[in-house]
Amino acid sequence: MKHFIALAALVTGTSVLASAGTPAVSVTNVWSRPATGTAVVYATLRNASSTSDRLIGATSPLATKVELHQSSASSMPGGSMSMGNMTMPMDGSVMSMKSISAIPVPAHGSTSLSPGGYHLMLDLRSDLHAGERVPLRFHFANAGWIAVEGRVRPI
Repeated sequence: MKHFIALAALVTGTSVLASAGTPAVSVTNVWSRPATGTAVVYATLRNASSTSDRLIGATSPLATKVELHQSSASSMPGGSMSMGNMTMPMDGSVMSMKSISAIPVPAHGSTSLSPGGYHLMLDLRSDLHAGERVPLRFHFANAGWIAVEGRVRPI
């Protein structure tokens, strides 16, 4: 039986260590802001394995639909001014947002879902208020489903 488990782990690419209780991917610092209609969820995705992974979807009982999105800034004439990790438009920087099919999580690394970058968009069934809990299930290509709970932070 031990040989069968080891062979199954080798064939599926699943490590025996991961199946024994050490998660390869973790989701932490999950939060949102109060919202009506549409909410944005942020989090930190950490990958302890030697294989990269991808967040490929998410669900929540609070939403009719959850999408993966990425925001980015594009320059217009006039440019921008950088201050640390923040960019201030000087004369016409435009923020855009698009739906994406996956969010990469590098091997032995992390990816932040944060304002101005990757995030989840939720079409809400009802409004979110400060202090409420947000149950979510993140779906990873390799790690599978991970259930988490975030909090709605006050503005």
